[in-house]
Amino acid sequence: MPSSADALLGLLHPAWQALIAGCLLVVTVLGVWRLAGRGPARMTNAVFVTGFLIVAVTALGTLAVSCSDPQTRLPRSDIRTPAR
Repeated sequence: MPSSADALLGLLHPAWQALIAGCLLVVTVLGVWRLAGRGPARMTNAVFVTGFLIVAVTALGTLAVSCSDPQTRLPRSDIRTPAR
């Protein structure tokens, strides 16, 4: 049984996915170029801040998953439940 996420991704045509990826690439390259143009001191600061944010988001996500109640989780569609 397909999930709603599969249906949503099915609606997103591969050409649109490529367009979104291209836009993200352009914005990332322009941001890095502008940041590098400001000098090494700002670049080092930006790398530290970005690294800290990546670690913080990962830690919060891990805590959120590990602390969530198993009763509130949605059942996975690939696990078959026995018939009653």
